[in-house]
Amino acid sequence: MAKTGARRTNMRNKSRQAAIPADLHFPEVRDIAGQLHFSPEHGRIWLENQRMLLLHAESFYDMRSELVARFGLDAARGVITRMGYGAGCRDAEFAKRLRGEASAFEAFAVGPQLHALKGMAEIRLQQFRMEVSTGQINSEFVFHDSFEVDQPVGTALLAHQGACWMLAGYASGYASAFMGQDILVREVECRACGGLQCRAVARPAEDWPDADRDLEDLHPFVEKTRSAPAGREGQHHLARLPKKAAHADTGAPVGGSMAFSTILHQINRVAPTRATVLLLGESGVGKSLFARELHDRSSRKARAFVAVNCAAIPNDLLESELFGADRGAFTGAHVSRGGRFESADGGTLFLDEIATLSLTAQGKLLRVLQTGEFERLGSTRTRKADVRVIAATNADLAQSIRDGTFRQDLFYRLNVFPILIPPLRERRDDIPLLIGHYLARYSSLHARRLPGLTPRALAALLDHNWPGNVRELENVLERGVILADEGQPLDRSHLFAADGGANRDMLELGRAGELVAPNRETQADNAAADAIKEVGAWLQGKEGALDLPATQDRLALAALARAKGNMSMAARQLGLTRAQLEYRIKKIRAREPRG
Repeated sequence: MAKTGARRTNMRNKSRQAAIPADLHFPEVRDIAGQLHFSPEHGRIWLENQRMLLLHAESFYDMRSELVARFGLDAARGVITRMGYGAGCRDAEFAKRLRGEASAFEAFAVGPQLHALKGMAEIRLQQFRMEVSTGQINSEFVFHDSFEVDQPVGTALLAHQGACWMLAGYASGYASAFMGQDILVREVECRACGGLQCRAVARPAEDWPDADRDLEDLHPFVEKTRSAPAGREGQHHLARLPKKAAHADTGAPVGGSMAFSTILHQINRVAPTRATVLLLGESGVGKSLFARELHDRSSRKARAFVAVNCAAIPNDLLESELFGADRGAFTGAHVSRGGRFESADGGTLFLDEIATLSLTAQGKLLRVLQTGEFERLGSTRTRKADVRVIAATNADLAQSIRDGTFRQDLFYRLNVFPILIPPLRERRDDIPLLIGHYLARYSSLHARRLPGLTPRALAALLDHNWPGNVRELENVLERGVILADEGQPLDRSHLFAADGGANRDMLELGRAGELVAPNRETQADNAAADAIKEVGAWLQGKEGALDLPATQDRLALAALARAKGNMSMAARQLGLTRAQLEYRIKKIRAREPRG
């Protein structure tokens, strides 16, 4: 705690120093770009674990024009401003995680740099003062080359209101969430209204004499997205784990995708009824968890939930397991005992891998489903059981019927309410939640303290096809928890084999703005190891003269790679000033071949 407090004090001191405009310059953007991943084959773009979209600017203009025409200028401005506000709030949380160890200004700079990375505008600071400890900010800046003025709504309509609605809303939301209080950003000059530039001013809301109008536009987001002041406990190199995944392990299915929501909706509809449910899906998608969830949402939740893996019981024992056996029914049956149907009386019986049942067992199961009656093996006494049956299979039952291995009449009885559980590759939005869930579970189980995942580990998990579905993801994460060093984040090498294990079609942003394969720019990751080998060999007399400048260059590049482009953090790791490291990196880059 003392260390954290010292760090916060240091942050405040740095924020005071950052009030001098001459000292302000944005850090390198590589750490932000390193969180941006493209998966063209799967139709997804990720910033950290948040899904992004690449849209035509013309589509935005069309939407804005439609809103103005239908609802009027004020309503349209409010909607678009709130869109920006919400995005800004979310990006402020991202900034705290990404640059939690950096200075206050460098952490705050994530917002303006994201403006540029998203193609919205280049932010040019003209004046900047910020004090995180008091929540004070006074800034003047320019939205240079703002995308919102490329096709303005119309000068006559805009009057003096400006056209950069989303940009101003974004800046307001970002600053408010970062500082922990209402910060209002107003565009005081706009090219769409005849100004020379799109100039904006950021101040605390109470410092504006007429802030009510603007706050009213932002109101739907203000209470919902406000965060606490920017703490610095996060680590810049860690991938975000969703808060929903940090809950105690209840055994309930985890997800948040549209497909997951559809499944839960179907479960909610059928749970209060007595209908038989058939769960369909590939192996490992979580059919047993959804079966348990269905039971827990039904009126039978206080009674037994009995699960039977039909594939794990030999055929000659399956009938006795399901229906029970009287004494002497077969060799070794020394006492009478009830089966799973009797155990589940009043509750739910889950029959997994139902396609593996013998035809004889299928016939007896059909009778139970039709009449609720059965006999124990070796008995003529008819018994009754009030049991709700949930069946599951990964087999194609239609094909099994054609092959003569599954009864058609039983299929019709089971198929009253089928629920298809899509494979994990078709609901990738669930992956971040599942990662957080299983990381928390196995960190606790194996008594490990792991801060999270590296960005490249998260990218690999998001891009993998997961033929084994949720079960495979669970196993991969447990292995990673075991292999990772205590206190260190999980990296791709902890999760997958030497060949990467994951698909290789995930792309990231290269230094020239192009999309490249992740391994295209990993030379710097190995620079430290190469330098250490060279120095070690030299000390042992195995090499000739040591190329000290080249070794220093490798260490500088390695430190910058480890810091994901954060120049200040890399400098601290090397015991240099930021200016010293920046000068060396510029010299290295100047020597790199062009083209």
